[in-house]
Amino acid sequence: MLNFVACATKVQKTPPRSDYEGAVYGRPYVIRGVKYYPLQKVKEFEQYGLASWYGKEEHGKLTATGEKFNMYDLTAAHKTLPLGSMVLVKNLENGKELVVRINDRGPFIKGRIIDLSYKGAEELGFAGKGLAKVKIELLSENPNNYVYHGKSVDLDKGTFYIQVGSFKNYKNALRSKNNFDSAVIRKAFVNNDNFYRVWVGSFNSRKKAEDTLRTLSYKYPQAFIVAD
Repeated sequence: MLNFVACATKVQKTPPRSDYEGAVYGRPYVIRGVKYYPLQKVKEFEQYGLASWYGKEEHGKLTATGEKFNMYDLTAAHKTLPLGSMVLVKNLENGKELVVRINDRGPFIKGRIIDLSYKGAEELGFAGKGLAKVKIELLSENPNNYVYHGKSVDLDKGTFYIQVGSFKNYKNALRSKNNFDSAVIRKAFVNNDNFYRVWVGSFNSRKKAEDTLRTLSYKYPQAFIVAD
């Protein structure tokens, strides 16, 4: 999470040399005596290391982009990647992949390269353990244009649902499901416990799911969109 510390550093360094194609650095910032040079532009970026996550303790606080952090959004913090850029994160321990948007700075702990939202960590399967070995790859600096391995990717296409609840008791999940004309129950196994998730939908575009989410948010403020 963004917590800039006004701490002086005796070592004044130029931006680090790198093999990143088209790298253009912005104004540096200092955290705990360490100077970081955020990238304004970069054509290709790939990195290996540890991913961590943050959730309730930062939920609702402002991020580096000025928006409020939502632990249920697919966002992440990175020390140098351009804010607003889209990144593919692969959990090297289980093979799961996820696309997130960089909207904050961090993590400022040695060895950690990205700090995911709780939702991101959950979908990548390491929310219970806290850390995971990952590979991150820049898809695009522009959130409206995604490129993966040289090919454009339309992330709006697919099948989407809105998760309105998650229950340990199946009867409670069924009661919630019956509140909707179109909903399904999906079983999940998390931290050695069974959960029954109620998904409303489906929707053939993310925009349609977002429109419905806005109508449900007043009654289900913790609801969020999931891709099947």
